[in-house]
Amino acid sequence: MGKPQKKLTHGLAYLVYRLAETALTILPMWFCYRTGQLIGLICYYLLKRYRNLAEHNVSIAFANEKSVPEIKQLVREHFIIVGANFVCSAKLTTVSPNKINNYVEYEGLELLQENAEKGIPIIYIACHMGAWELLAQINSPVPNVKQSTLYQALSNPYIDAHVLRKRKRTGIKAFDRKNGFNAPMAHLRTGGSLGILVDQNAGYRGVWCPLFGKLASTSNLAPLMAARSGATMFPYFVITLGPSKWKVIVSESLEVSLDEAIETTTARMNLLVEKMVSRSPKDWFWLHNRWKTPKTRFLIEKYRRGFCLPPNIKIDELKPFNILIIAPRSEDHCKISAQTVRLIAGGRPDAKITVLGNYSKVWENVTEIKKFIERPEQVKDSHIHHGSISDQTFDVAILFDNSLQAAKEAKREGIPHIVGYSNNENDRFIDHKIIQENSPDELAYYNKIAESIGSRMP
Repeated sequence: MGKPQKKLTHGLAYLVYRLAETALTILPMWFCYRTGQLIGLICYYLLKRYRNLAEHNVSIAFANEKSVPEIKQLVREHFIIVGANFVCSAKLTTVSPNKINNYVEYEGLELLQENAEKGIPIIYIACHMGAWELLAQINSPVPNVKQSTLYQALSNPYIDAHVLRKRKRTGIKAFDRKNGFNAPMAHLRTGGSLGILVDQNAGYRGVWCPLFGKLASTSNLAPLMAARSGATMFPYFVITLGPSKWKVIVSESLEVSLDEAIETTTARMNLLVEKMVSRSPKDWFWLHNRWKTPKTRFLIEKYRRGFCLPPNIKIDELKPFNILIIAPRSEDHCKISAQTVRLIAGGRPDAKITVLGNYSKVWENVTEIKKFIERPEQVKDSHIHHGSISDQTFDVAILFDNSLQAAKEAKREGIPHIVGYSNNENDRFIDHKIIQENSPDELAYYNKIAESIGSRMP
């Protein structure tokens, strides 16, 4: 799209946005809330993909606490709440900051006041919970402490500029992430406050820390800025109390120790995120793929920041990252690839390897394998566990057998991320495609797969 066309598209989108905003100024808050609930309910039934994602995420967090019907009910409530809060968030931008307090209750503000009296800057560790845009529309919760936030600019420059104007009406400073962190650091060092959303997937740049017991890539920005500025970090989030009523909550602070690695502080921060979410599970944005598998390097041993566990969690307590390896068809190729399986198993602390194939005598000597599933057409007696792929849920499938049949098998089981060598037959089933350079008769053929997903090569 050329510049004139893009400018026109942005302009039309801005016009529609402003018209919708004008309509919201007329409608009462309760009507916006009920309308949003209806929109959320409709989306729940129509958007199967996102409904399944939310159920998957809730299962990661609460599978040990909630039954399947309870998880489905929570997801339904979540869609309804998201719809209501989405519409009301837009409405709240049209309400004056003084009148917004008619819809808001507060909890824990005395913690901020005590901190401010000591002259210590504040970092708000915030989550995508409830009507989180509300946090940018209310006056500073601590008098005389200038508030600010980090934000990522919207793709539409007209809407972005308008949203920034709305946020600045309470005196809040908005620092664009792409401009670096010198300005927000200077703001903190003068005793101000800074809001940072900490519950997003940080991709390859994050620290892999447990969130509800499963490793998730987590940004260390908030702990890093707190350590460098001397700021205190406070959980700061919104829950929905009912129609047109929200509560802004401040929880006990997360102290930063100069003797503690930033990665450890980041891991402890995720425990606070868990507490925030558990306070009102229906309010957290479960439609975000927080435990997303990276497109390529999902083995994390070579990541710059690696992984870190908080002091109270051990490696064997982590929820597993389940990897299905579909083995080669020939016995000789299985023997060659066994060494690569060992490399993959050592690529992340939570890896649990299942091999689907034949020649169980080859695989029973690979102690890193947690489970072996014999292909149905050639089942033999073995002390290694046999079973069905459907007995468990896998995070990824790795095709050592790059046949169309293997690719279809992985896709049929609903495995969300499939890795393998691409060819004309299986291309449409593979998410992470690798170009073949070596023969399956060579160890390099299998090691290239391991290297492409992040394994540290010998």
